[in-house]
Amino acid sequence: MTVLFKIIGFLLAILTPLLSTITWDPLAGFDKEVPVAEEKIGGFMKGVCHLDPDYELIKEGNIEWFRDDIPFPYNTDGTVSEHYKNWKKESQEYVNNGIRIFGVTPYPDDYIAYGLDPRDPASRKGIQDIARFYVEDLKGIVGAFQITNEMGIDRFTLPLTLDEAADFIGMQLEAMYPIRGDIIIGYNLGGLSVAQLPFKMTEYHQYCDYVGLDMYLGCFEPVLKNPDQFITLLNFVRRVTGKPVILCEFGYIGYGEPKTEEEKIAILQKYGYNSEEEARANIDDFISKLPEDMREEIIEDYSDRTPEERADLIFNGEYSNHLYCELAEGMGLYGFEHTPEGQADFFEYVIPKVRKLDYVIGMCVYCWADSDSCYVCGQSDCPVETGWGLVDGKGEPKPAYYAVQKGFAD
Repeated sequence: MTVLFKIIGFLLAILTPLLSTITWDPLAGFDKEVPVAEEKIGGFMKGVCHLDPDYELIKEGNIEWFRDDIPFPYNTDGTVSEHYKNWKKESQEYVNNGIRIFGVTPYPDDYIAYGLDPRDPASRKGIQDIARFYVEDLKGIVGAFQITNEMGIDRFTLPLTLDEAADFIGMQLEAMYPIRGDIIIGYNLGGLSVAQLPFKMTEYHQYCDYVGLDMYLGCFEPVLKNPDQFITLLNFVRRVTGKPVILCEFGYIGYGEPKTEEEKIAILQKYGYNSEEEARANIDDFISKLPEDMREEIIEDYSDRTPEERADLIFNGEYSNHLYCELAEGMGLYGFEHTPEGQADFFEYVIPKVRKLDYVIGMCVYCWADSDSCYVCGQSDCPVETGWGLVDGKGEPKPAYYAVQKGFAD
């Protein structure tokens, strides 16, 4: 399989210029929606996800936007939650310090927990009322809204199907559109949903000021190896939707390498097994011994899968790198290593290329700081969700910070 991935990756890398030409929209430079959206957001959006309030360092990095998750606004009794109030207060401080907010509304399960199920037509009005509340209550704070995040990724979408997720997004956009004023609104694509969700959203694009794309080439899959494939995929989104585009999330892992077979066996033995074959034969027992965060996610999201399917998720799917705390062989872009220096080289190459695209009105780096532990598996030594930062865990700039500073300079 590794050899096959190498062959496919090599062929796609060679074909990238041709694919970019095929997907290119020659009329994008004449799109009147682009300057309208840019005027609302004050020019090209230069953002970073998950900032810490080190305002001077942020502004020295030429960062002007903070892309952040908005908490669900209500307690179960219908009163406004303290979490939401605190978030609003903290966001106002960023605005007071010259940094605008790109707010991401909550996931479907937050609404379901409150009693509003997007699959139930009776919940439509309640969901739309919350969308309107966000626009009205956060005027002067949030300058752009993204409706939920990465529908099509199981951990974010379930229990909705992709069709139901499209309606969940669309009903909120429809409610916000007439009252949005100088705020821009849209949604984003992530993972394989790039090839499906925009087609399911066709009827709702009339309510979008932009469509977003999240891309992490060379970090989660071993097939896309050429950094110019960012341009190909952005061109594709533009061609399919006809809307201005924001690169809502992009980045490159700054640490990580493959584990040896001996190191992998030692990890399996930690869970009481000597091989993947042994673990597959008793997969539910193996899952019960995994780190708590990963174990609970697998049980909650994939309890309806067969034992063989759950085993494939763990050993052949996205959880493999989490299990072994590695970046597997072949994970990376040609010419860009998963090191602090390679991460900086990535930003130095990609940012200027994307900024030249007529229809792209902004981009948000993921993310500000390295993490103490992986949010998926909870392990501190897992590189998958810990090494994305422009600054380290102590808030000190990494080489990537200076690369983004340069790329975001006017």
